[in-house]
Amino acid sequence: MRSFHRGFRSFHRNYTRNLILVVLLFVCLTFSMSMLAVKLAADSQVETIKATVGNYGEIKVSSEYQMEQFEAEREKSQAERQAEARSMTEAQTFVNRVENLVPEELTDEFSQDEYIKTYDKVLESMVTVPGITNTSLQQMFSMRQGDEGPGSGGLGGTSNANMFSFNGNTNGASASDFSTGAKKLVSGAFFTYEDYQEANPVVLIEKNLAAENELKVGDTIEAQISGASGADSTIELKIVGIYETVEAEGQSQEGGTGGQAFNPAGSSFYAPTSVVQKLNATPGYLSLGSYYFDSVDDTAALKATFKAETKGTDGKYTFATDLSDYQSIADPVIKARNTSMIGLAGALGACALIILLAMFIIVGGRTRELGILKAIGSTNRQVIGQFAVEVLCICLVAIILAMGVTALIGQSMGNWLLPDTGASTSQQTQQSGPGGPGVMRAMSGEGLYKQGSRFNFGAQTQQQEAAKLNVVYRGTLFLYGVLILIGISLVGMAIPVLWITRLRPARVLSME
Repeated sequence: MRSFHRGFRSFHRNYTRNLILVVLLFVCLTFSMSMLAVKLAADSQVETIKATVGNYGEIKVSSEYQMEQFEAEREKSQAERQAEARSMTEAQTFVNRVENLVPEELTDEFSQDEYIKTYDKVLESMVTVPGITNTSLQQMFSMRQGDEGPGSGGLGGTSNANMFSFNGNTNGASASDFSTGAKKLVSGAFFTYEDYQEANPVVLIEKNLAAENELKVGDTIEAQISGASGADSTIELKIVGIYETVEAEGQSQEGGTGGQAFNPAGSSFYAPTSVVQKLNATPGYLSLGSYYFDSVDDTAALKATFKAETKGTDGKYTFATDLSDYQSIADPVIKARNTSMIGLAGALGACALIILLAMFIIVGGRTRELGILKAIGSTNRQVIGQFAVEVLCICLVAIILAMGVTALIGQSMGNWLLPDTGASTSQQTQQSGPGGPGVMRAMSGEGLYKQGSRFNFGAQTQQQEAAKLNVVYRGTLFLYGVLILIGISLVGMAIPVLWITRLRPARVLSME
């Protein structure tokens, strides 16, 4: 207790000297604590990003393989292709039909991986619905025919006028167009996983298309099975829900309605995958397998599993992920975190250097006082305890002031390291008219299913907001502050301990 009182009195007595030391430590500790606050905020932000982006992947036929197939077909003449088509057996026709599809067995096997949380089976196909006219395709083809001139043939034949895109998955509510908010249900209900398992012939139809054909929930439509003919060539589908396309609806309300308004939203139906497989005559095959896993950290392990399970397929299939989306959002945050770590290390190093030099000067100037204390009977422990209290008081005042200022300027430091540019990462391109980016995606198959279905020409643009650091005072920051206080105090005691233990009272008194 006596050492404590002497140390506190010494701290108070040498006010000016200690004030200078406190100010120097305060500046360095404020910078250190601010960098630490930014680092903790960046860690939290990265974990938040990992929970939403970078944890998606899908198995599909690679674009390189599709390009090879395209080049091989392009080298053949029209006569050669027609001759091959006439000579194909039923088995060969089926193999040709599923050439660019993924075996359902492969997607099921991959879904058993320990990192997979949820998965979906997706099949997208164009299907003929004899009783309904696709007005959007009619308008597109009529415009093209108008450009080409009369008698050009065009693409607007009756076979195309009844073609619609059918998007199949295992649960209507989890279809990407609905999960992204591009489309929303306005009447009826989604088909369920039980509908998929039992292959119930149910379907969702677009609101404007339903109105044009006087269809409502509970009505039925007939869809043509691909390549089939005769009495069993169609499937009767029950309408269980009606949806609207959000972007198309908004444009309609802003611009008014007209007879020639282009409505690409009306060309899509949604049905269970098992039903679309029947309509497409491709049982056991999918466009892709869609997967959500724990976090981006599992990507490498999943790619290794995929490589092992697709061994011998000569690169026909690919496991595409949204890793690039994660990197575009998280990389600035990670860079800010790394910068803050460098700043933290530099500032703490400066603190240690300041306290060491200060203690060297202070102890060196008080050699006579230390010698007298030891000469009158004070032990090394008592003298060291006195200096420990003095050092602790200096560091305590500096760290308290630094923590208070950090709470005020922490966000500013975060904004400095990660400026808010207002940028956002676009995840899907909006199709505003006939023959735009949406059509290109439908033809190429590029992009990820989570961004919207392949034939979703009228999709609403989806954006991922750029990351922003939210630097707040948190309990862990206080705990780190206590550790820094203890660490700096111990560093500051290194000089007094060495000096005091080696000091001999007789030598000090002989110098007087």
